[in-house]
Amino acid sequence: MQVKPYKRELLQDIVTWDEHSIFVHGERVLFYSGEFHPFRLPVPGLWLDVFQKIRALGYTGVSFYVDWALLEGKPGSFSAEGIFAFEPFFEAASKAGIYLLARPGPYINAEVSGGGFPGWLQRVPGIFRNPNPAFENATDLYARLIGGIIAKAQITNGGPVILFQPENEYYDCLDWVDPCPNPNYMQYVEDQFRDAGIVVPYIVNDNNEGNFAPGTKAATDIYGIDNYPL
Repeated sequence: MQVKPYKRELLQDIVTWDEHSIFVHGERVLFYSGEFHPFRLPVPGLWLDVFQKIRALGYTGVSFYVDWALLEGKPGSFSAEGIFAFEPFFEAASKAGIYLLARPGPYINAEVSGGGFPGWLQRVPGIFRNPNPAFENATDLYARLIGGIIAKAQITNGGPVILFQPENEYYDCLDWVDPCPNPNYMQYVEDQFRDAGIVVPYIVNDNNEGNFAPGTKAATDIYGIDNYPL
């Protein structure tokens, strides 16, 4: 596998990639992914059944969002326990033979209220998803704690998480915000999750404009196009 000159040094050697696909432990994997969000089925006893059905359909992976609003309903009070605990989700994925792509946001869209932003953010001044210290600081606790939970479930620790997406659909911004998207903000988010222990490759879903592609500012590892056939 020839290493491209624009690739950064990897933080681990289990998940690698070339221009065709990713590799896990040196074996080529076509990450054919379904989408399954644990907060939409908060019954951990059903998760293994769902993963097994996804695997039986021929999928190799699952992408999952995290709804920040459900975990930090009050600023500074984070809880991922009970039906909101992620460990049973990760265990079920591993048992079913499913790899995971983690997409915790902080913004997720996902057709949830506020795109996953907790309501108390409305009291935070300034423009969101931008180099606004008040907003960035408001995301710090969430990023550190959910990042740490996901980090423990990475394949480097024997878990099923092999890919990680910081932010989501970060290409639509307010008309008066320039630049948009802002690479300084994106770098802040990327650094938050790296500091929390995320070492698997970062991916991005972009609208085919080259935002955060390898070789650009705040680059992710693997560039992906997010487009709808409308």
